[in-house]
Amino acid sequence: MKNKHLLKILTLVLFCLALAACSSSGGDEPEARVFFTNISDGDTVDSPVTVQWSAENFTIEPAGEVKTGAGHLHIIVDMACVAAGQIVPADDNHLHYGKAQTEATLELTPGEHTLCLQAADGIHTALAGDGLVQVVRITAR
Repeated sequence: MKNKHLLKILTLVLFCLALAACSSSGGDEPEARVFFTNISDGDTVDSPVTVQWSAENFTIEPAGEVKTGAGHLHIIVDMACVAAGQIVPADDNHLHYGKAQTEATLELTPGEHTLCLQAADGIHTALAGDGLVQVVRITAR
């Protein structure tokens, strides 16, 4: 009798452990994030300004191949970030750092500016995810 009861408890415990393992494997991954490391929203900077950036749970690598969890960064000056799934244009406001750079010097006119740091895949397609863009408003002098 005791063995039957023990077997039921052991089966229930194993079932619960298996269920917990299945449910925790999908949603516990940390969110990918890109961010400026030396400027913050509201800063006043001298122009030209050198900005630096980094990433967590996202690999910064040169443009070319499309790999999950990897890509390169862009800075979009004084314009809205590009919608996820759209190609980031290449012009004076959409600056590409496709060699996996993590620093750039920007020449800004005096006054207020918006900088959007945005991750894209190897072929410049803007990636989805709240953490894959950071917008800061700064004042250049």
